Formats: sequence, structure tokens, C-alpha cells
Amino acid sequence: MRGFFRGRMRMPAARYLTAIAVGSLLLMAALAPATYAAAPNPAPGSATVDGATGDWSLGATFFSDMTDAGVDGRQVRAKLYLQYDCDSETLYALVLVQGDEQARQKRTDEAYINIDGKKIIDSTHGQFAWVNGDGELADGFEGGADLAPGSYTLRAHILVADDSADGYTPMDVVGRFVPLVIECGGVGPTEGTPTPTPTPTPTPTPKETGGVLPTQAVHTPKPTLPPTDASALLGSTTGSDGIRLVAVMLGVAIGTCVLFTPRRRRIPVEKPIDEPVEPNEDETDK
Repeated sequence: MRGFFRGRMRMPAARYLTAIAVGSLLLMAALAPATYAAAPNPAPGSATVDGATGDWSLGATFFSDMTDAGVDGRQVRAKLYLQYDCDSETLYALVLVQGDEQARQKRTDEAYINIDGKKIIDSTHGQFAWVNGDGELADGFEGGADLAPGSYTLRAHILVADDSADGYTPMDVVGRFVPLVIECGGVGPTEGTPTPTPTPTPTPTPKETGGVLPTQAVHTPKPTLPPTDASALLGSTTGSDGIRLVAVMLGVAIGTCVLFTPRRRRIPVEKPIDEPVEPNEDETDK
């Protein structure tokens, strides 16, 4: 019976481990950070440019880290957040320093959002307001500017106060110049050239001969149906959404294999029963 119980215990243990692995995979897919999935697209929304951050969801609107000169791997001392309102075609930006850092408020020319080499948000362009500024230092800045949907190159810049000789360190988005893609709504399918409706050829009216006039055929034009957008049926996934979809599908596939894998059962081998041996006749006579 010892072999029987050993076989029965191994399969459940393997199933538990597989179930834990599948659950972990699905959990990782579900908890993948949505903030990184937004870039290079800004989050949808709008804000009141007044220096208050109450109308900003920092988790949902995060766009990029900001480091010394935008060099990757250096300490993150500020962050950029973006929102875009498709109705008014307005881009909103929020730059906040991190921890106990402070931004130099008097250097207004060094706090800006640059699009394709031109400043669209600073103290003289678009809407602009310092966040918790006291005239010398601030926690960052907020701004807004008109910008049509499209693909651009973005740069965010601010000076963080420190004990260096200059008294500050310039902060830029990681990569310094990063892509910004603004999309509003889906692009409709391209309509094909409508097929011209043939003009029926008039049948000449025969002269009256006292007989019955021939019946003229009625040509009813068929309506041209618009092309079917197959992409709308299947949907589209990009960035981390695609990664999540692959992870979930992989987890479902592994779980299905585990559920439909037959269990291995060990049939107990019963010990043969010793049959009584009849005594030999010769030994009985003795």
C-alpha cells in the first residue's frame, strides 16, 4: 500500500505548482504598470492651469522620467505628466520635482515644454503657472497649449536647485527628445469608387398598328454597400496591452493543458495469498 499512496501524492503536488505558476503569470499581466503603456500617447483629459495639481491623476498621466540632461541611468529628480483634450485640441503638461527637490522659479526661460524645436508652454507661451511657488523656489510648473493631433518630438525642461557652482542642475526627459503621438478617434475605412449605375437604353415606341405595345423593362439600380472595416471587428492592441493579451492567452493555454491532462494513478499490487499445501500421502503413511 506504500507505493499506492506515493503515486497519489505526486500528481496533486505537480498540479499545485503548475497552478501557482499560471496564477503568477496572470497576476503579472494584470498588474503591468499602465503608466508606461501610455507613452508616447498622452492620457485623455484636461486640467485647469492654476498651479494646483488636484485635477491630475499622477498614476494615469505619467509620461516620462526626467534626469540630469536627460541621460538614462542618472537619478530621477523630476517627472513629466501629460493630458490631451481632443475636443479642444489642447495639450496639458505638468512637471514636478521629486522628494525634497525644488525648482528654480526665477529662471522662467528654463521651464518649458518644447514641441518640434519650438516652445509652446513657458512663461510667455500658452498657459503657464508655477506649482507651490514662493518667488524663489517651486515644486514644478503646469501649462497648456493648443496642439492638433499628430506625431511630434517633445522636450520638457526645468532647473532643479542644488549646491553646485551654478546653483542648479538642468532636468530633461530621458532621451531629451522623445516621440509624442496624439490620436483622437479611429480612422474610418477608405471608401471605394462607387460603381456607376448603367443608364437604361430607351426602347423606341413602335408605330400604332392596332396591336399591343411591348412592355418596357424597369431597371432598378442596386445600392452600393460601404466597405467593411475588418479591423473594427477584431480590435487592435498595442504596447503593453499586446503584452498583457499574450500573457493572458499563454496562461489560459497552460491552464487548459493542466486541467485536461489525465492523472496517473498507481493501482495497488496486492500481495499474493499463500495457499495451504496438502501433505504428501507418503509422509501421511509414515
